Amino acid sequence: PGDTVILADGVWRDTNLLLRGTGKIGQPIKLTAQTPGKVILSGQSQLRLAGSYLEVSNLVFRDGWAPGGEVVSFRASSKEWATHSRVTGVVIDGYNKPDRQQSDNWVGMYGQHNRFDHNQLVGKTNAGTTLVVVRNATSGLDNRHRIDHNWFGPRPNLGSNGGETLRVGTSTDSQSNSNTVVENNWFEQCDGEVEIVSNKSGGNLYRGNVFFESRGSMVLRHGHGNVVERNVFLGNNKAHTGGVRVINRHQIVRDNYFENIAGDNFAAALAVMAGTRDAPLNRYEQVDDAVIERNSFINVRQLFLGAGLDDERNAMPVNSRMAGNLFIGDGRNALLRSQGDLGGIAFSGNVQSPAVSPGFPAGVSARQVTLQRAANGLQ
Repeated sequence: PGDTVILADGVWRDTNLLLRGTGKIGQPIKLTAQTPGKVILSGQSQLRLAGSYLEVSNLVFRDGWAPGGEVVSFRASSKEWATHSRVTGVVIDGYNKPDRQQSDNWVGMYGQHNRFDHNQLVGKTNAGTTLVVVRNATSGLDNRHRIDHNWFGPRPNLGSNGGETLRVGTSTDSQSNSNTVVENNWFEQCDGEVEIVSNKSGGNLYRGNVFFESRGSMVLRHGHGNVVERNVFLGNNKAHTGGVRVINRHQIVRDNYFENIAGDNFAAALAVMAGTRDAPLNRYEQVDDAVIERNSFINVRQLFLGAGLDDERNAMPVNSRMAGNLFIGDGRNALLRSQGDLGGIAFSGNVQSPAVSPGFPAGVSARQVTLQRAANGLQ
């Protein structure tokens, strides 16, 4: 415990790094660069952690690709994973497999109580999620990871499913809670696919993140009892920029800010889905007990309630409420698109400027609102 391994500055090619050990609280075993940013891992290199209270910092992956399924992995094997460990100050820059359709994840988080912070992930062009929280009963479903203060840089459109920037869980284990915190990250031009963030577990907190000119949405795809709060979505009227898509039970979307969001349909600034009764794990479960409150939607193209309603997805939201939200459309398109009976959503204290869109029930009032920019650039 407390030991530090220092990698000398230079290019380390085809290097398989494995940090394995047992540190202590306040005395982690550390692996770091001699000089931050001066240790370059190239060729077919990778990093794995196994044990507890480990910390890796200040490495750069560039000019190559991982030999396996992950560049950085919080496990050594299916039987050895990391807990209470941290990766910080690491850069993964364009570290892509030559075949664009060959899938890998740049970061795989396993185990419990791990932290991934102050890292830069930019330029992923091949299939696979940029960062994924991998959950299973062996390494633990109650993950309690923290993913914070990272820059998720530009990722071009993949053209198919599997281009998420962040995914927490899968449908298989989605009925249990991961209790992962994702906060204070910057998602910039993350255009990989329609789900920038794909939430597939319960009990997660998404707080204080910025989505800047990113094509897609923060999607509560599977899992219940998640909180999306105090995030900022800045689309700058870029095509297909979206906001939050709500599915499943007990979801909370509050105190978020959406401006110049040009997406519609499933990529609307807010899309509340219609679901399927008794849905299989991989389908769309009915929205139940959703709370959508105190959000500001400014110059957005569309809000879509009852999204996806069809013969299979015929269960409209129930026991839900929308309260204290501000709605301002883009002045060119009808702000509200709704399908089905909205009686399962209670509206109260909402304001739309300058006039209320046809289709909104009682609980949305018209008011002429004049906005000013604050010091932080928001209105």
